[in-house]
Amino acid sequence: MSDHDRPLLDHSQVRSRLRQRPPMLLLDTVRTFSPPDALVATKAVTGGEDCYRDMAQTAGPGGFAYPSVLLLESFGQAVSLLWSLAELGPAEEVPLMVGIRGLVYGAPALPGDVLEHHVRLSHHSGGVGEFTGETRAAGRTVLTVGSMLVVSRPSSSLLPAAP
Repeated sequence: MSDHDRPLLDHSQVRSRLRQRPPMLLLDTVRTFSPPDALVATKAVTGGEDCYRDMAQTAGPGGFAYPSVLLLESFGQAVSLLWSLAELGPAEEVPLMVGIRGLVYGAPALPGDVLEHHVRLSHHSGGVGEFTGETRAAGRTVLTVGSMLVVSRPSSSLLPAAP
């Protein structure tokens, strides 16, 4: 593998920057980061994922479309990585999606596809950021996000109170 093909962040580095864990860790690598406002992250869709575990033997190719909610979650994790890498908020705070507009699902993503999340920061002020972008797989656009609004909150405020 040449340095040009090597990801900027490998899976272990992605995992160290995100709070999600399998089966909800839905990113594999970060290919590029253009500080402070753009990132390309990847996720390989495989037929062995939990979402396909109970798939009927008779399901045709359309039945294997990667679930839209997981596609959006994966995109959101790419936004979280851009937030982290660009240091848009304090390290002890967690970026949370609070709103989304202009969400369009395109061609389905299927097992064997590698999702490429192209995320861009459109605006940042204090603990609020607005992101836009698209997800592509094999030259097809599978998701377009017109606007994703993110706020950061202290992680301690998100934990349940001690009994």
